[in-house]
Amino acid sequence: MYFKKNLSHKKSKVNLRWLLVFFILSAFFAIVGFFCYAFTHPFNKTQMAEIKETWVYSSREDPDTTFKSQYVKRMDSIEANETMIMSRTMARKVDNPVLLVQGNHQWFSLWLDDELIYDYSPRNQGKANSDNPGKITKEILLPPDYIGRNLRIEVSTPYENYSGLPIRVFVGEANSVMSYVVAVTMPLVLMVVISLAISFALLAFIIRKLARQKKLDLESLLLACFGLSLAIEAAAENSIAGLFFSPIVNSLLATFFAILTPLLLISYYCCKMERFQHTYKLWALPYLTFSGVIVLGALLTNVDLPVVKPWLDTLNIFGTLVTSYAAIRESQNNNRFYLFCTPWIVLVASAHCFLYIMSSVGTEYSTLNVTALFYAIILLVIFCYTVADFLQKEEQTNRQMNFLEIKTSLLEDSREEMRQHLLEVENMKQAFAKQLQMVQFLVEDENLSGVKEHIEKLQQDAQLLDGMSTVTGHPLANLILSRYQKIAQERNITVEFAVELPNTLPISDSDLTNLFAHLLEHAVREAYAITDPSQRKITLTIRYQEEQLYITCEHTANYHENIFDKGITAELPEQEEFDLRILESISKKYAGHVTKYNTAKTDTVRIHLEM
Repeated sequence: MYFKKNLSHKKSKVNLRWLLVFFILSAFFAIVGFFCYAFTHPFNKTQMAEIKETWVYSSREDPDTTFKSQYVKRMDSIEANETMIMSRTMARKVDNPVLLVQGNHQWFSLWLDDELIYDYSPRNQGKANSDNPGKITKEILLPPDYIGRNLRIEVSTPYENYSGLPIRVFVGEANSVMSYVVAVTMPLVLMVVISLAISFALLAFIIRKLARQKKLDLESLLLACFGLSLAIEAAAENSIAGLFFSPIVNSLLATFFAILTPLLLISYYCCKMERFQHTYKLWALPYLTFSGVIVLGALLTNVDLPVVKPWLDTLNIFGTLVTSYAAIRESQNNNRFYLFCTPWIVLVASAHCFLYIMSSVGTEYSTLNVTALFYAIILLVIFCYTVADFLQKEEQTNRQMNFLEIKTSLLEDSREEMRQHLLEVENMKQAFAKQLQMVQFLVEDENLSGVKEHIEKLQQDAQLLDGMSTVTGHPLANLILSRYQKIAQERNITVEFAVELPNTLPISDSDLTNLFAHLLEHAVREAYAITDPSQRKITLTIRYQEEQLYITCEHTANYHENIFDKGITAELPEQEEFDLRILESISKKYAGHVTKYNTAKTDTVRIHLEM
């Protein structure tokens, strides 16, 4: 009854703790959800809208041929450096009117009737020697009398891949426009924060490993560089960056790191491969070399990166297919990394293959950087695997360290016992020499009765020259059992060990140590709880036959009278449950099982392992 009340009291405490944790987590997620909603809904949508369906498109060379925007998403007839005209009548009235214009590698000028209100061109920007318009986001104030006037936008680009694409135009109240910019950039901001956090965490791990082991972790370094490249690309794609930084800077960063990101990811994949790494290098090395030469050539010459990027996107189409095939083959070869990550790798590679095809054929670009979003997904998956793998290795290292500590302790005990035994042997050897000398004197005196007496004494002394107690022939098992023999002797527990083991067993030393330690700790603890020392007894039988290990441990236990004496065994049920849980986990690793049963006076645990 005492234990039932104690356990129920502990359970109630545990329930209160879980309830408190649940309440705190609920409050935290509620606050996070509130702020996420506030960030994504900060503006009055009645005062803000994107102009999509009311444009009339035409070419400056052919102004009489027009197209309506609800039927055309891109003017395929517009070529590079040819001017496309977007026009509409302004009819939506708002307070403090502002136009938010986003150009993607496009020059543009805005007119209200015949009045030029904004001009973004090489001549106006003082960049006659540069053809790259960059990525720009611009806020333009409208005059109060804009209602009823014709808004005309002239758009041109030096790049075939961006020709014929309309720029994005938003009209609304000034504060609503800025709120919109913040809202639409939140996913990219979140992507940047996550990527940077992962990169810094990996860099900290790399520095820690370099300082401790004097070894550079190339795989983690490539993954950290991949996350950093992705963060910079996402930041350069951000609309806020378009408001604060030069369009050329945004274009250079976004395009360069959009090219660099897959190169780093492919290099990381290659390092993680085992069986097919050499074959994958036949694709990866030429691809990396060609991409590096193209990018370096573009940076050193007048060729702009947006011109060469479609070539590399075409090459990336084949890269996604090769990577998917290699990942599947590696997972079939039981590569742990690819067993976990292959579904995600194939999914992301398939999505990127589709996106690269769209980019190569010049299909309308997405307003969201979907490519970077998929890269962020695979980065998060790989990082989760890396953390899980690191924790597993740390746990394995800790287990090995604990086992080495236990083994060192056992060897220390054995060494001390051996030292004492050698000292006894040395004393006996000196006494033995004296006895032999005395026998020699008696033989010379022909005293046969004295000789017989001394020879019997020598035979008795010779029995004391036996070595240390050896329970079994298995070295580690003998050390463990000798240790618990000594513990049982100190606690007045009678032990009987009947152990038959070969010199080697097909079981790891760590598992064998845990198996014997928890089994004997359980037996010694409950036998010692008996008040009467004469009733304390442990019988251990171990037999290994035909690759089957049979263990039976029986100990006396008086549950009704002495086990609760003075309250010193109040934690026995919890400790017993822990020991049995460890024994069951080890048994399952070797396709075995644990059986426990008890009587009024004894407690028996039987273990069967299939090696």
